[in-house]
Amino acid sequence: MTKQAPSPLITGEQLKPAARILRALAHPLRLRIIRVIQENNGSANVGEIFATLKIEQSVASQHLRILRQAALVNTRRDRKFVYYSLDYDRIARATSAIAFLEDMDLGPKKDRKNKTPR
Repeated sequence: MTKQAPSPLITGEQLKPAARILRALAHPLRLRIIRVIQENNGSANVGEIFATLKIEQSVASQHLRILRQAALVNTRRDRKFVYYSLDYDRIARATSAIAFLEDMDLGPKKDRKNKTPR
């Protein structure tokens, strides 16, 4: 009897969007942008974001584009302003998946005792 390989944790078609989400969340400035939006009653425009963080408008726009591509923020236009809001569902699912991966014991046995406690 041939032993079947275990099913993959993530499929090839899931890998690209998952990598996009992880990449978006891996940058400290993007995490600060998420915090600014959250602290601004869940909605902020580019001007509010770059003024709060004291960064260039172009830098804020570049990072917001990455968050938008990862579908972590939604946009709505109000006249000449584009407002960004958080997709709380998607962020919650991403953070749950990250926590799940952190809790998995994927390293060699000798590394297990060096695992940092939570």
